[in-house]
Amino acid sequence: MRKIQTSILLVVLFVTLSAAQENDFQIWSSVSAKDRVTYKTDLYIKHSLRFRENASLLSHSFSEIKLKYKYNKRISIGLGFRDIDEWNKKLEIVNKSRYFTDVYYKKKKKRFYLVVRNRIQSQKNEVNFSTNFRQKFSCRYNIRKNKIEPSIAFEYFLNEYYHIRKLRYTISLSYPIFKNADMDVSYRIQNPLYVKNPEKIYIFEVKLAYSL
Repeated sequence: MRKIQTSILLVVLFVTLSAAQENDFQIWSSVSAKDRVTYKTDLYIKHSLRFRENASLLSHSFSEIKLKYKYNKRISIGLGFRDIDEWNKKLEIVNKSRYFTDVYYKKKKKRFYLVVRNRIQSQKNEVNFSTNFRQKFSCRYNIRKNKIEPSIAFEYFLNEYYHIRKLRYTISLSYPIFKNADMDVSYRIQNPLYVKNPEKIYIFEVKLAYSL
């Protein structure tokens, strides 16, 4: 338990120092649950809150549902929907709908667990739909005789004009707090590209994931 507290303290300290130097600091949180539907199909539900402007204002609240099918040992396919409430700079609520398809490729190499997630998402905004392709590379390491699992991830966002518009870099620590529940603590840097007045965002994220 002391190791967990020390690890979380180091992440929080790193986040605080970074946020004091640059643009915006945000806090993201989510609670999710997974249930087995069939032998190869899982159902996921999730609710998430995101706070912006040094974590002082609520920026997003969304609920998500996803079905994930295990095609074989290394490849899985997912279909999902996300209902989003977004607060703009005038603090007005804008509702958005997102549909997405995922293809996962995973491989285990000794104590390393590698995952590539390819996502095509279509989002309904106030006027029209926008489509993006997202590719995420993640690597998790299983420490011998230790329940804490560190991981790193990189993700890029490609719009319909084949321009990379956003990059994300993430480091995480995962720990099983209960028999069927894991807690993830993450630090993420989000870097927009090719926009006016780009704002780099530093994100502290906490996730609770339950297996039913």
